[in-house]
Amino acid sequence: MRTICGLVMAAALLITGCAAEEPAGPPFDMRHTTRDLMAGMIDASADALWDAVGTIWDENGENYWEPETDEDWLQVTGAAMTLIESGNLLMLGSRARDTEQWYRYSQDMIDAAAVALEAAEARDPDRIFDSGEVVYNSCNNCHNTYWIGDEQRGRTIP
Repeated sequence: MRTICGLVMAAALLITGCAAEEPAGPPFDMRHTTRDLMAGMIDASADALWDAVGTIWDENGENYWEPETDEDWLQVTGAAMTLIESGNLLMLGSRARDTEQWYRYSQDMIDAAAVALEAAEARDPDRIFDSGEVVYNSCNNCHNTYWIGDEQRGRTIP
């Protein structure tokens, strides 16, 4: 009986001693804050999407524009892709202010930008225009809660 107990203990020690440590994950470079991402990526990409299709009326009449060349469409596609990936970046590390609500707003931006990406891939200017509202609403919903440094909008979080 002692031999069996000893063998069981030795086997247990051998199994647990040989268990591999769980990998820590890739070494992300997290030097950029949420504010940096907003200024350097998200705002610029949202603006590129919103500015891709439009109409203005002035003294010369109606002026309409939409992407025309492959390069124009590539810029719209890139803006939508950047918004999608920015949503992922907002959920990494200390950028998330809280998890549940912050993750939901980040996912909402990803989902909205995916609508824009589908429209860009289809080269459909009407859908690009319509997706701008979806993206705007996802941005605005988050800003109403997490706008930082502006006492007049939402709650501020240090």
